[in-house]
Amino acid sequence: MKRAFTLVMISAAMALLSTGIASAQLGFGVAVGVAAAGDNISQAGGALSDLFHKDSVQYGDLSGNIGFFVTGKARYGLLEIFRLTGDISYVYFQSSAVTLTGQSIDTATHTASATFDVGTSMIPINVGLDVVAPFPVVKPYLGAQLGYTYTSRTYAFVSGSNELNKPEFSNSSAGDPDAGIAFDAGVGFHLGVATIDVNARYNFANLLSKSDGEKSVKYLQLGAGVIF
Repeated sequence: MKRAFTLVMISAAMALLSTGIASAQLGFGVAVGVAAAGDNISQAGGALSDLFHKDSVQYGDLSGNIGFFVTGKARYGLLEIFRLTGDISYVYFQSSAVTLTGQSIDTATHTASATFDVGTSMIPINVGLDVVAPFPVVKPYLGAQLGYTYTSRTYAFVSGSNELNKPEFSNSSAGDPDAGIAFDAGVGFHLGVATIDVNARYNFANLLSKSDGEKSVKYLQLGAGVIF
């Protein structure tokens, strides 16, 4: 099923690009924002609300169920109220507690090394369709996407004798990619050659591929970007 879903995603992405080449309706952009894991949108939204109500945000606040993302986007307008969308993101959730996963001691050189699990990285690829209100400047929209997500664990490796060196970070696959769906809502502010886009998206990252007994992967994204 995952192989068939991969072919569908590749075909949809190629259709989006081939349809939009040399067209003024094709736009590209980037976005950044915060993400929150939650079993439902209310739980995830509550976690983000708690974050935004802090007087100041420390690095440690962006851990556990709270993370961040950066996204590259493509859009192609169809008629007046529809548009095809495609995007690829990097989403990172730092672990709330750093976990030791391996250690070793070299008695000959009197050095020690250790590996720690520090977080989860995801690379979701989405294609979908938006319905856009036909207003000239401020354009609210609703959308749905099919998603294919690569997930990996992020590890930090340190070693040394009297002092540990700076950690070296690496990623290791957390298993087969996941297939899922997402729903989003946002508003675009058209300012001449660029559009400022504010968007919220709730992801059911493994809805179409999870096996019996496998935990659901759901998270909310809230961010802003610019489309050219």
